[in-house]
Amino acid sequence: MSELRDILYNAGLENSAENLVFQELSDYVEKVKNETNPPFCVCSICLADVAAIVLNDLKPSYSSNFIDKDKRFEYYSKYRSQVQRKIIEAFEVVKKNPHHGK
Repeated sequence: MSELRDILYNAGLENSAENLVFQELSDYVEKVKNETNPPFCVCSICLADVAAIVLNDLKPSYSSNFIDKDKRFEYYSKYRSQVQRKIIEAFEVVKKNPHHGK
């Protein structure tokens, strides 16, 4: 399965929802990580949990060629603010029950 996954992703398969969540999560972390008392833990375990929570709440939007990839900008425009809000909500969930302390 790993080999097929590599072939498909190398051929251009991508999920716009995943790309948007990762971009917005990265932007958010850049804003809060240098605060004196960051509101949330930004370790890799907590970030993975936040990403999983948000992605599980979004409909995937896959594309497999360059024509379909033009639609990702539409997707980003439509869902960016929703994803930003879901990221903050997901951080609250993870903050209440972090996995990194277990």
